[in-house]
Formats: sequence, C-alpha cells, structure tokens
Amino acid sequence: MNATQKNNRRGRLIAAAAAVLLVVGGGAAIGTGIWGNQPPPQPPRSAAAPQTPAASAQPAIPAPTASTPPSPIAAPIVGPILPPSAPTHIDVPAIGVSSGLMDLGLNADGTVQVPPLDKSAPAGWYQNSPTPGQLGPSIILGHVDSVAEGPSVFFRLGDIRAGDQVSVTRTDNTVAVFAVEKVERYPKDNFPQLAVYGNTDHAALRLITCGGVFNSDTGHYVDNIVVYASLVSSHPA
Repeated sequence: MNATQKNNRRGRLIAAAAAVLLVVGGGAAIGTGIWGNQPPPQPPRSAAAPQTPAASAQPAIPAPTASTPPSPIAAPIVGPILPPSAPTHIDVPAIGVSSGLMDLGLNADGTVQVPPLDKSAPAGWYQNSPTPGQLGPSIILGHVDSVAEGPSVFFRLGDIRAGDQVSVTRTDNTVAVFAVEKVERYPKDNFPQLAVYGNTDHAALRLITCGGVFNSDTGHYVDNIVVYASLVSSHPA
C-alpha cells in the first residue's frame, strides 16, 4: 500500500460521514436506576469536558460530518508502525477485559453495525478505520451495559488511566501493544471529531463507549468515554 492509499484510508474516518453513526449503548443502554447495579466508572473530573444536558436522543458516538476536512498529516511519522492486519482480540488487563473482536461494517442505511447487546458480546473494530498498528486512529468500540444483561464489555472503560496497556492480537499472529495516553469524557453534543477520528502522525488506538449520566427521558447516556493510546511495541502472538 503506497502513501496515497494509506492517507486515503485514514481520511475516510472524516469523509465518510454517514458511516459512523455508532449506536454503542444507544437506546438500549440502561443505568443504575433500571437494572440495579452501580453506574459505570467515569474518568476523573479533571479529564472530563463540561457536561451539557441532552435535550433529545443522541447517537451514542457522534459521527464525523461530511464537511469536516481531514486533519493535516504530520511528518515525520512518530514511533513504530505495523503493516495492515485485521484485529481478532483485545486485552486490557487494568480493567479485566479480554475480548474477541468482531468486524463492524455498515448497515444498509449507512449506519455502522454494532455488536449485539448480549452480556457475552465482544467489542468490535470499525473496519473502515486503520488496522491496529497502522498509521492513523484505529477505532474499537463496545457497549457499556444493556437493559437485559447489565454490564457489557467496556463497562469499566472509565477506570483506565494513563500508562495502562492495551494489547491487540492481529490475524498475522502479531500482538500490537499500545500505551494509554489519556482518557476523556465528552458531551455527545460537543464531541471533538478531529481529535478522535482525525489523522495522526503515529499508530493510534481509540477505545470508545458511552458514559456520564444516564438520561432516562431520552434512553441515552449523555457523554462518550474515549481512551487515547499509541503503539509502543509488538511481539509474536
């Protein structure tokens, strides 16, 4: 794959607007008032953007808009880079996550497919993003909880802290190891699309789920939790 092809692939995250209406948790995500357990962990308040009450139902992860141009590609490339290879498994020891990864494509209406809401459902890799270890932000998402099953695969995503490691096993039998740089909480109506989906000068990883307060009127959490991580090494699976 040449540089132009790589750049085009990363640019799809911004240009393909309708492709990323991700309903992670969405209307099926239920908080402590419904299924009786504690609410999901949240990042420290110092890491959270100001909250804005949700006046109407919002998609769980806001989509890039078609009019938003890709961010400039910085040079030179920083850190290690791996050739493309689809992910199959994710491990986040700090929060007890060890999950297979399903591929998430597009539905007929242009929205992104999401994992099922079963308690045992895996996280999913958005396959229009770079594969983990490639240049650019690879997007992995998972439900926080559900009405029928309670906590889901990314229930504890808000407990991740800078320095924690995320390992992603790939189909080429390599494991891409990422170090967490930060974890943020954003109101869904003020989601920083370029920061999350935009081009990067390194192999990046984004883990995304719902967070914040659960709005029982709309059936949605009002925030998204986003973990930012960078590739630091790789090793055989």
